[in-house]
Amino acid sequence: MSLYEMHYILDSSDESRVKEQQATLQKALQDLSIKSKLEQQQEHDKLLSKQYLREISEKHSVAVNFDLWLHSTNYTVVANECRPYSPYYTENSIISDTASVSAHSSRQRTPSMVSASSSYMSENTTTTASSFYSKEDDRCFNASTYILSERDMYGFKRPIQWVKTSKLIEFEQRYKLIKEKQAKSWSKLIANNDQQWPSLCSQLGRYVRKGIPHAMRAKVWMQYSGASKKLQENPGRYSLFLEIAESDTKNEYADAIQKDLHRTFPDNLYFACDIQNEDGFTTMAPDSNEKTQQLRHVLLAFSVHSPSIGYCQSLNFLVGFMLLFLNEEETFWMLVTIVQDIFPQNMFDTTMEGANIEQTVLMMMVYEKMPGVWTKIGSKKCFWECEQNEELPPITLLTSHWFLTLFINILPVETVLRIWDCVFVGEGCKVLYQVALTILKLNEQRIRDADDSVDAFQILQNMPKRLIDCDLFIKCVFSPENDVAQLTNEDIDSKRDLFKNRKLQRKQNRKN
Repeated sequence: MSLYEMHYILDSSDESRVKEQQATLQKALQDLSIKSKLEQQQEHDKLLSKQYLREISEKHSVAVNFDLWLHSTNYTVVANECRPYSPYYTENSIISDTASVSAHSSRQRTPSMVSASSSYMSENTTTTASSFYSKEDDRCFNASTYILSERDMYGFKRPIQWVKTSKLIEFEQRYKLIKEKQAKSWSKLIANNDQQWPSLCSQLGRYVRKGIPHAMRAKVWMQYSGASKKLQENPGRYSLFLEIAESDTKNEYADAIQKDLHRTFPDNLYFACDIQNEDGFTTMAPDSNEKTQQLRHVLLAFSVHSPSIGYCQSLNFLVGFMLLFLNEEETFWMLVTIVQDIFPQNMFDTTMEGANIEQTVLMMMVYEKMPGVWTKIGSKKCFWECEQNEELPPITLLTSHWFLTLFINILPVETVLRIWDCVFVGEGCKVLYQVALTILKLNEQRIRDADDSVDAFQILQNMPKRLIDCDLFIKCVFSPENDVAQLTNEDIDSKRDLFKNRKLQRKQNRKN
């Protein structure tokens, strides 16, 4: 089920109206995308115009060497900012550009989470980015000689279409020190507990929020999520589920799973399955890639384990991401844990009723905590009117995807990992609300200034991809100045129960 096929009204008589609304939104987004690209291209062409340079030169009474400027750092930085976006954009000159771009911004020590003008960071928090690390950490900041690899350690391409190379280098060097501190802290924590995993407590929670070391991450996830216990209590069960699925020629989900294999992280080094033929054409061959075959096995086994869910499109991203850290069987039991224990009931079933309830709760929180944002996204309706008519704002097509994928492909990889650390170790599903509301809060002024809900949609689709500073972002999520930091699972449960009961009551009223 694709993002635009999700809807929240179960009556068959409303299907045509829902499809019409979705088609309208799609067309508006397409028109907006075209308009945006044209504007970007015009700005790009303007930068290349010598006439534009002459105007600047005359205005400031400074002579400009046009040919030199076109090859200078200033042009490289600005032109990259103005180029039309393509999700498959690759910058062949990334290595050669690094030194010049980095030198230009070497004085900007800390990359902002969204931008330096973020009203939430500048006005509503007293803690600045620079206070999160000491001056002695400057010893690692040598951007002029640092060469950024094309891919990160997980096999994903660097988000150079969203973040300047200099900012990526700056963050990577600073985060290296943070990861060293994580490793030392966790080693000490385990040593003080007789080399055993400590029980869940506030102290462990503080360690988790500061990040789990890469070497320990898989074991920590398995231990504290409960997946390790499920695996130990069910020896051989995964193999049995997989055997049943492989032998069942009538498995209704097998074709859908097979079709999605090559669509799962196609740009990732470990999932790439494209083969270049002699005739110059490219063929997708999922069977040739070990990771895609593991992905297929886990999804097939899960379709047998949970027939009420079977398979829906977001599951392939969850499984694929976990396979970068866990083995096949561990990934299966982590998926079972996510669906059964972390998410509420019916989140992934065919009715999508659980997803509907979650988005209703989220929209209520937006309505209460950020009325200015609601005014822009609420289609000029009160929240309770939308809830009563079961017509949530179109923006929930996007935010629902945030929840179903646990922010995969929404936020940068390291930021996703830090969120998963918190979700799997004691915090649970509430973290998804805290993260979503923080993203909205960080972009509150941008959304309020947007022309309409379509512009707001694009803001929330693009701006999260720039949140590379995972350490700063997590601190912002749980900052005392952020009112969503105090959100509890009990608060969310009470709102879920409210909307479930209201929905049930409406069904009964329709029957009567």
